[in-house]
Amino acid sequence: ANGDDTWMLIAGFLVFFMHAGFSMLEAGSVQKKNVVNIMFKNISTITLGGLFYWGFGFAFAYGTCEGGNEFIGNTGFFSELPACGNTEALWFFQFAFAATAATIVSGAVAGRITLGAYFIVASCMTGFIYPVVSHWIWSSVGFLSAFNGKDAEEQFVSGSIGMIDFAGSGVVHLTGGVAALVGAIALGPRLGRFEEGGLPVSSYTLQTLGTFILWFGWFGFNCGSTLVLEGVNTAKVATTTTLCPSAACVTAIIYSRVVKKRYDLSLALNSVLAGLVGITAGCVVVYDGWSIFIGMVSALIYIGSSNLLVKFKIDDPIGAAPVHGFAGIWGVLAAALFCDPGNLSDGYSFEGEYDRGAQFGQQIVGIVFIILWVGSLSTILFVALMGGKPANRTKFLRVTEEAEAAGLDASEHGGDFKTHF
Repeated sequence: ANGDDTWMLIAGFLVFFMHAGFSMLEAGSVQKKNVVNIMFKNISTITLGGLFYWGFGFAFAYGTCEGGNEFIGNTGFFSELPACGNTEALWFFQFAFAATAATIVSGAVAGRITLGAYFIVASCMTGFIYPVVSHWIWSSVGFLSAFNGKDAEEQFVSGSIGMIDFAGSGVVHLTGGVAALVGAIALGPRLGRFEEGGLPVSSYTLQTLGTFILWFGWFGFNCGSTLVLEGVNTAKVATTTTLCPSAACVTAIIYSRVVKKRYDLSLALNSVLAGLVGITAGCVVVYDGWSIFIGMVSALIYIGSSNLLVKFKIDDPIGAAPVHGFAGIWGVLAAALFCDPGNLSDGYSFEGEYDRGAQFGQQIVGIVFIILWVGSLSTILFVALMGGKPANRTKFLRVTEEAEAAGLDASEHGGDFKTHF
């Protein structure tokens, strides 16, 4: 067991390091006058997330000491560990996941949200919204969980094994993506975003560095979800976590050259991330070759959904909703469509007959529940932060036009930071 805890800690360290990747990616994607502000949001996500997940989130997710219930955990508040057989290693690993779901939102609302409003969003995401979703799908009693001990006939969708989402295409990425989309809509676009020429980004170098750091950390994200020090499954996951984003990137390269008549770096980088999101649910169960196909489709879904947001004038500076939300939906569905039944015994200890149709239905149900839960709570949260109506946005949720024009580094942090960039 000590070896398993050590493995979870090492994987958790890698997932924690992903926040350096998010920081670099987001810093490179915003205007130079907002770089300090987006760095501040990222450090606040980790710090607030750590405290709120310790106090509340972990209990809502895994507090099942007294049987719990299928919807939400109810014991272990302020992390009374070891509770319900949970360890501090598991707490740390799951905290890193919770913070990831929250930081997805920060990129979508960059350049116009006030820090005070973002602090509340990050706290709610890590303390309540995300933990409830993870309880449904990953706890030992969740009503969608493949680990709840029920026979296939007793699952929410009869004949399925429970929802297949090994490392969180739905639990983490769809959750973050839905909240990001709601936030982007609630805030409205940045000044000048949809005018001719758009808005400049600060650094393609930082975007590229951030993508590489995220990919590196993703091996901890996916491989660490084995939760045990076991080489065969871990190597399997590492392989699919390499092939899928690689195929996504190559697809984007071909698309950008053929359709856009140039090689688009940002498109290639975000397609890598979409490929990583797309394989996260099924990384342990899909055949290696199918992971390449999943990556190709992930890139196309990212490209299509990104164009759709532009069409509807929804401003998402880093493409959080297309990368994490839309590709997350595909990842959850692909896990059922391309699952190799022979891998279920290793990844899920399932030895029965695999019903692909029932499993696909279970995945759809899971997606719907996540969208309804996160979408409704995020809507309530952002509407409350804007004082109940869009006309009141700049009273607390969004900075004023004057502050936005000057840059959030100046308006929120009290100085001109250009010389420090």
